[in-house]
Amino acid sequence: MKKEINVIKRQIENLDSEDFNMNSWILTTDNFLKNIWGKDTEKSKQLYVVCNTMETSMFGCDEEDILKFKKQWKDLLNGYVLELELLEKPENHRKQVYGGINLTVNQNQSQEQIQMIELKLIVDIIKDELTGKQLNELKSIIQDTKIEKKNEKIAEKFISFGSNVASGILGNILSNPQLYGLL
Repeated sequence: MKKEINVIKRQIENLDSEDFNMNSWILTTDNFLKNIWGKDTEKSKQLYVVCNTMETSMFGCDEEDILKFKKQWKDLLNGYVLELELLEKPENHRKQVYGGINLTVNQNQSQEQIQMIELKLIVDIIKDELTGKQLNELKSIIQDTKIEKKNEKIAEKFISFGSNVASGILGNILSNPQLYGLL
């Protein structure tokens, strides 16, 4: 539980960051919540309830309003931390939701550590970042048996989507608590 609690606490701290980017913060936080409690968690929906409130009041939104929204997010996330501390998360939701590959890493030639890499998690992150059209373009390259050097074609396709798409995918993958512990 310690990793999950630390991740949520870090997101709470990020709300007060000088270079706070609301969209990145929301997507990253949503990703963390889904990773901790599962893909269909109500906690993600609660995060977006604050967003929906914000969108309806955006025309008259000032600094004070933004502080109120940040406080709502802090209250939500502090509640989630308390839940993890007192109740813990649902058992093994990841094993039920995602398939994975076991990776064995030798440490000091005497210990083995088995890490679960959730490939489905990476695919879901990619699907979340791409539009339907972009996803179809990417699928057509992957499925085309005539293309040589697919990795180069895929890289070119991501570049054509814009650097924000590729960096968003990479950021979400690297900020995922399941994966950043492997770096």
